[in-house]
Amino acid sequence: MIKLLIWVILAAAIMTATVFLGKAQNKKKMYIIAIGSLFAAAIALWMQGNFAWHMSFLAILGLSLVTALLYMKVEEREQLEKDRLKAERQALRNQVREEPKQAQALKQPEQIVEQPAQAQQESPTEKPEKVFGMESIGPVGKGN
Repeated sequence: MIKLLIWVILAAAIMTATVFLGKAQNKKKMYIIAIGSLFAAAIALWMQGNFAWHMSFLAILGLSLVTALLYMKVEEREQLEKDRLKAERQALRNQVREEPKQAQALKQPEQIVEQPAQAQQESPTEKPEKVFGMESIGPVGKGN
């Protein structure tokens, strides 16, 4: 019994020191672990005088499992929040990428309608002001 008492006291002291001396980014998780371990130590100390040693040990084990479940529930909520924010950012990024494409799609039919009108106004014999690359070579067999 004394060994269990000493072990529980050491565990409680270590967890308390970890909370107050440690620099964690998420204090909520750290507090869950510390409070769970201190609660398990207190219950085990109370049970040590009234019950058999294995009952105290089972109480510590049970409360440790409850503490682990609480910790994982908090972890799961944080992960779900991160996934939700990631999905929102991805949807926003996709929306921003698709807006220019939609705007171009709307502008293209107007340009197509205007292009035939411009082609009719220009005569095929007119040459552009500046000639680049292969445009300076006339068609074969037709002459210049």
